[in-house]
Amino acid sequence: GFKYLRDSDLVDEDLRREYFSAGDLSDMQMERSVISLCQMLEQYHGVKPIVLIDEYDNPVNNAFNRDFYAGVMGSLRRFYSLTLKGNPYISFAVVTGVMQIAKESIFSGLNNLAVDNIFSNNFDERYGFTEPEVKDLCAYYGHPEKFEEAKEWYDGYRFGDADIYNPWSLLMYIRNKFKPGTYWADTSGNDILETFLDGLDDRTYGDLVALGNGKTVFKQIYPSVSMRDVGGDLDAVYSIMAVAGYLNAVPEGDDIYSLSIPNREMYKVFYENVTRPLKMDVRIAMRRFLDSMERKDVPKMEESLFMLFSKNFFDILLRDEADYRLVLATIALGRGGRYDVGIEREAGNGRADIIMRCNSPAYPNIVVELKKSRSDDPEDLEKMAEEGLRQIRTREYYRSLKGKTYLYGVCLQNKRAKVLFEELDL
Repeated sequence: GFKYLRDSDLVDEDLRREYFSAGDLSDMQMERSVISLCQMLEQYHGVKPIVLIDEYDNPVNNAFNRDFYAGVMGSLRRFYSLTLKGNPYISFAVVTGVMQIAKESIFSGLNNLAVDNIFSNNFDERYGFTEPEVKDLCAYYGHPEKFEEAKEWYDGYRFGDADIYNPWSLLMYIRNKFKPGTYWADTSGNDILETFLDGLDDRTYGDLVALGNGKTVFKQIYPSVSMRDVGGDLDAVYSIMAVAGYLNAVPEGDDIYSLSIPNREMYKVFYENVTRPLKMDVRIAMRRFLDSMERKDVPKMEESLFMLFSKNFFDILLRDEADYRLVLATIALGRGGRYDVGIEREAGNGRADIIMRCNSPAYPNIVVELKKSRSDDPEDLEKMAEEGLRQIRTREYYRSLKGKTYLYGVCLQNKRAKVLFEELDL
C-alpha cells in the first residue's frame, strides 16, 4: 500500500512529500501525517478509508511496570486522538484488543464509541470455535476420535451466550498432528499472572489453590480495567485475567462472576508459573513425587520428599504440619484438571489433610494424612506414619470416593520422610 502511495501519479506530490518526510513526529507533524495519509487514500481510491487497528492494548501491556510507561501512554493518546477524532478523511474505525482499558484515557475525547467485550452477545460466537465446529474440524482432518482431547485442552470459555474453544490453540493442535500443548500461552508474556502470584496473601493463596484444584471463586469483575490498578488491587488482576483468557468468567449478578481455570492448557500455565521460581532439581523432585504417588512407589515418594525439603527454598514456609500440607497441596496443582485436590476437606468422620479425587477412572483416588515428628528417633517416624494411615481408615476419609483408591500415611521430620501405603477398591 505504501509503495502505491509513493509511486502513483494519482497522489498529489505535496501530500506525498508531507507524509513520507514526517520522520520523528511532533504532535502537529503527526496530525498532518495521519490526515495526509487518509486523504491520499481517499484521493487514490475515491472512497474514504476504513481504519483498522489490531491489538491496540499490546503497547500498554508491554510497557506495564516499566519506566517508559508514561511516554507510551502519551504517544498512544495523541495518535488515537489525531487519527480518530476530527479526521474528515475516514469512514469509520475498528479497534480490537484483549482488554478494554480504562482511566488511561488513550481514547479521551472520542465520541460515538460502541464497545463489545467477552460478556457481549453481539459477536459471541465469532471469537472462537463452537463445539459443533470443533467436531467438524477433527473429522475433516481425519481424527474424529480426538474431539474429547481437544475439548479437555481448549474448551471452557464463555463469551456472551456462547461456549467457545480457543481458536489459535485448536488450530495449532491440529496443525501439529493433534499433539496437545500450551500454544496460545506461548504466544505472549504472562506478566499479569506473575503479578497475581507475586502479590499472594493468605486470601489469594487460598483462591489460587481453589482455582488450581478445579474449583470456582467468586469475584467482582469489571470488563473495563486500569493497568495502574494492578499493582495495588488484586481484584483488578482477576478482571484482567478474565478478559485475557486465563480464567473463564460466568456472570452471577451484581457484577459478581464465578471464575475458574477453563481448560488443561491454562492449568499447565498456572502450574508452570507457580513453580517457575524454583530450581530445576526442585521442579524435577515435585514431578517425581506426583508420579510416584500415582504409581504407589513408596521408596520413590520418600526420596522425592527428601529432595524437596532438603532445599532451602521451603525453609521459610515450614513451621508446622499445616505448612507442609500447603506445600504438598501446591505441588498437587501439577495434576490440575486430572484431580480435584482438597485440603482439610470434610470427609467421613473428620477432615482429611489432602484428598485427590480423580476426574478420570484411568487414575487412582489418593488420600494423604500428614504427621510431623519432632523426634530424631527413626522408629517414631514409622509409628506416626502408621498413625496417619490408621486415622484415614478409622475416620473413613475415603467414604465418598469410588474406584481404585490409594491411602498414604506420611510422617515428616525436618528433611526426612516415612510413607506407609494401603490400596482400596471402593
